[in-house]
Amino acid sequence: MTQAEIENHTEIYERFIQHAVAEFENHDLPQASEKAWGAVAHYLKAAAKFRAWRNSSHSDLSDIADDLAYETDNPPRVQELYVTVNALHQNFYEDWLSGGQVARGIDAAAELISRLENRTGPEASPRPSQARRRR
Repeated sequence: MTQAEIENHTEIYERFIQHAVAEFENHDLPQASEKAWGAVAHYLKAAAKFRAWRNSSHSDLSDIADDLAYETDNPPRVQELYVTVNALHQNFYEDWLSGGQVARGIDAAAELISRLENRTGPEASPRPSQARRRR
């Protein structure tokens, strides 16, 4: 893990959440969906890099979200938000969500990142992943 990698992912997730809103306003729902998903994916990668957790697959991102959820005051809400945002990734390929669903997904992405705030810096204590289980 390098601080530069964490900062790169941080800059990308901040930019992508803004792009998601802009794409939504341009009525490009698949792109808005993917940018919101991408914002969360990059946030999770930043947190994983900080903690030296595996983060090379979609499955890893799910495990990271699950691990981080248990560090919050409301793990079920964080897990619910992740499931909502994960549907946005599928929408990029399928274009099946309505405008209202995509808007709620973008809000879910922003809320998820907010609830997981400060998981990549000195105020967070790196710990081993609890998700190193076999599927």
